[in-house]
Amino acid sequence: MENTQVTELHYPSHSNLTEFYFQLGFTSDYSPIHQFRRSLDSSSYEVHHITPQVQQLDTPQSTSDEGVDQLLGIINERKQRRMVSNRESARRSRMRKQKQLDELWSQVVYLRNENQRLLDKLNHVSECHDQATQENAQLKEETSELRQMLTDMQLRTQESTSLTKESLM
Repeated sequence: MENTQVTELHYPSHSNLTEFYFQLGFTSDYSPIHQFRRSLDSSSYEVHHITPQVQQLDTPQSTSDEGVDQLLGIINERKQRRMVSNRESARRSRMRKQKQLDELWSQVVYLRNENQRLLDKLNHVSECHDQATQENAQLKEETSELRQMLTDMQLRTQESTSLTKESLM
C-alpha cells in the first residue's frame, strides 16, 4: 500500500448529503450527520470521532462501482419489498371492499324482504279496515231502521192509548 498525502478534505454540505441519501432511498434519520447531531443532543456526552475515508489514487474504480452496485441492489430490494407490500395492501383493501359490498347486498335483501312483509301487513290491515267500514255502515243502517221502527211503534201505542181513552170517555 502506497502512502498518499491528503492535502484537502471536501465535506458535502448537509443539504447535499440529505439529497444524496434521499436519492438512495434513505431517510434523513439514517444519515451520519443526523446520527452525529443526535449523539451530541443526548445526555451522555460521548466523544465521536469521524474518520474521513480517503480513496487512494492508485485504487481501481471498480471498488466504487461495486459500492454503487451494492447500493443500487439495496435500493432495488427495498423497491421490491415496497411493491410487494403495496400489492398486499391493495389486496387487503379489495377484500375489505368486497366484504363491505357483500354486507350491503345482504342488507338490501333483508330490507326488501322487510319492505314486502310490511306491505303485506299494510294490505291486510287495509282490507280489515275496509271490512270494518262496511260493517259499520251496515250497523248504522240497521240502527237507523230500528230507531224508525221504535218511533213508529211508540206512535202507534200513543194512538191506540189515545183512542182507548176517547172510547172510554
